Amino acid sequence: MEKEEFEKLFDLYLQNKLSDQELEQFMQAVKTDQYDVFIKNEIYTSLKENEVSDFMDEQQGEIILNKILSKPKSESKLISLEPQRRNRKKTLRLLLAAASIALLAAISSTFLFKSNPEVPLQVVEHTAVEESTLIAFSGKQLIHLPDGSTVLLNDNSSLKYSHSFNGKTREVTLTGEAFFDIKRNEKKAFIVHTGKVQTKVLGTAFNINARNSSDDIEVTVARGKVQVGDTDKIYGIITPNQQIKVNKNTLSYHQNNVSAAVVTEWKSNYLILDDINMEEAVALISQKYKVQILLSNDKIKNCRITASFLNEEDLDHVLKVVCSVVETQYQYNKPDIITIDGKGCE
Repeated sequence: MEKEEFEKLFDLYLQNKLSDQELEQFMQAVKTDQYDVFIKNEIYTSLKENEVSDFMDEQQGEIILNKILSKPKSESKLISLEPQRRNRKKTLRLLLAAASIALLAAISSTFLFKSNPEVPLQVVEHTAVEESTLIAFSGKQLIHLPDGSTVLLNDNSSLKYSHSFNGKTREVTLTGEAFFDIKRNEKKAFIVHTGKVQTKVLGTAFNINARNSSDDIEVTVARGKVQVGDTDKIYGIITPNQQIKVNKNTLSYHQNNVSAAVVTEWKSNYLILDDINMEEAVALISQKYKVQILLSNDKIKNCRITASFLNEEDLDHVLKVVCSVVETQYQYNKPDIITIDGKGCE
């Protein structure tokens, strides 16, 4: 695609005047690195001239950011889910950071930023579709549910749930494997459906493995208490480091003592920075990559960030993304000692 054609499509995109065919053509071009400089310059100019209110709406910014930060997936189609209110200037800064980093390396992370912790901004690497009142997610990612609970979805897995959780219960359907961290609500139970098996909690953390490659469904508790059963009976109630294994076909089951840390070891490949301050973030990064990271001032420490790195990214990639979001720089003092320096958040 010629540059002039892309610029024309970009302008029409901002005006919401693209046809379906033109939109598909435009998004395919965005996923390449050919026009990153143009996008970066447009955003930078808009920020500099303080024209953010008229430049790009939240949904448009979210879609382009997702395309820049995702691996191309020919089988995937992005449909934005309920764009939330957010600080538009920060959203555009994210786009600017993403365009800059894309010039240096192919970015495959899910990249998130929250300006309001009560209303999460989600830009996720997944296929998300809304059918009637159901929302579905597919592929590894961190999902924020309407009640404040989170689900870390493993690879080749999917999750569906009702749009609002307005009923007497909070119910989701899982295929594959996921780790649930459920916000406690004694008046509204949280129920996970995996085939005929139901896992019921009020508020706890647990892992469910219901992969198609296995004949069993395994429910393992990391924190709290979980009830496992079906529509006819309760198989058992388990507590931390206990597991109930249920045969998908016969529904026969047995309970074991296990190490929840071993069962959930798959999570260690992910780096989840979920609306935490930079002091907490660098502690997690330091622990994962076995390095010491120093912050030069308290303003950086108080910056809040949400980022999910799900593809075993190297340390430099993580640092580039994090520093771009909070407008800082990093440098190596020694091979295992790093300093992050800058003004930090406003």
